[in-house]
Amino acid sequence: MTSENADYSQSIANYGAAAVKKYRDISGIRNDNEIPEIFLGGQIAIGLHDEFRLQCHVERPYLTILKELGGRIDDEVISSMGSLRSDVALYREGRPFALVELKICDERDARGGKVLADLEKMRRLSVRTQIDTYLGILLTDIDGEECKRRRNKIELLLKTPFTAESQLVQASHGANWKWQFLAGRFPKEKSDGPSPA
Repeated sequence: MTSENADYSQSIANYGAAAVKKYRDISGIRNDNEIPEIFLGGQIAIGLHDEFRLQCHVERPYLTILKELGGRIDDEVISSMGSLRSDVALYREGRPFALVELKICDERDARGGKVLADLEKMRRLSVRTQIDTYLGILLTDIDGEECKRRRNKIELLLKTPFTAESQLVQASHGANWKWQFLAGRFPKEKSDGPSPA
């Protein structure tokens, strides 16, 4: 059991990096960034469960989480969050307390816009519930820009630094690029008024 204020960022980074290596071994992919996000989510959930005995759900609907936290579901909520799912939802004693969104941040997300979109997606729920929000990303070198510089740019975009990281890993099959897995707990959004019940 862990304290209420525990930060799982480093474990998310560690299990994320291990998942990338595991998937390339079992699938034979040529490029490490071809890992499906759902596999990342599953492996991170298993790791967090085994290490901390947390209950973890993969691809958990936001509406289910909101309902479990006593939130009201109306037409506006269904319209704004009805199709959203958390890559991993963390539970303690049957109650959700954190969301983890995962993203592969390679040349298809050169500026980090998809990472920012995932953070904003989580904030739709956190503003209503004050649930913790974590981001985990597989960050790759891209043409002319290494992970370190890309990380700095993405952190500026997110207005919050990642607090945990894996080692820098050489891509498989002799590719001339590297990657690393980053994670962090991002500040909860404050509601302007009382949370809807």
